[in-house]
Amino acid sequence: MKIKQILVLIIFIFISHSFALAQNVDDILYMTEDDPPFNFKEDGELKGISVDLMVLMLQKLNSKLSRDDIKLYPWVRGYLYVQKSPNTCLFAMTRSKKREKLFKWVGPFSPNPIVLFALKSKNIKINSIEDLNKYKIGVVKDDISELYLIDKKIPTENIERVPYPEQNAQKLNIGRIDMWAYGDTVGMWIIKKNGLNPQNFEIIYQLGIPGELYFAFHKETSNELIQGFQIALDELKKEGKYQEVLDRYLK
Repeated sequence: MKIKQILVLIIFIFISHSFALAQNVDDILYMTEDDPPFNFKEDGELKGISVDLMVLMLQKLNSKLSRDDIKLYPWVRGYLYVQKSPNTCLFAMTRSKKREKLFKWVGPFSPNPIVLFALKSKNIKINSIEDLNKYKIGVVKDDISELYLIDKKIPTENIERVPYPEQNAQKLNIGRIDMWAYGDTVGMWIIKKNGLNPQNFEIIYQLGIPGELYFAFHKETSNELIQGFQIALDELKKEGKYQEVLDRYLK
């Protein structure tokens, strides 16, 4: 085969692969939750660190999808859907040992240590996980914090589940729960955004969860597609666009 023919064949294979990848990208249902500053809706538009990063990755993969195609669901619904339905992606999700084989992962893109918030006026001191047995703890149903507390044998009657994190902030503020287990960055954002005084709250304990956020895809998603997203994310970091997104919401 002549060199010119070989080059044409290589170009054709590359274009075909890119086209197939783009088609697979557009077949995915992308889901997120209301969890600022990583993902939230403001003035009718989805925003946040993970949303902006996903939009940039889709652009790099020549997708026809846009910000408007990302669906905002309660965490419980999205978490069930991404486990049961092929061609789905949910973000942002904390990666853990228990979740490792349930999904395929792209990331990490942000640290998010899981902590316990409490009212300063309560003066609660936690020295070990066993100390939690005597307190009411608010969690979001199926969130990593709930899974962790169950794994650590915290009595189920002490774990109060809600679909939305804002509910826990309000419950904590009026004393209906003793503490709230959630990501430190997001938790403090929610406290401020709900008109509560952040000076009234404190972080009293950090749970033993790695606390790094990822984009989670259904476990049957092709490795080629996952690799394409990972390369796109890595390129955003090298180009400085990743840092620009972080600065937009965290500065």
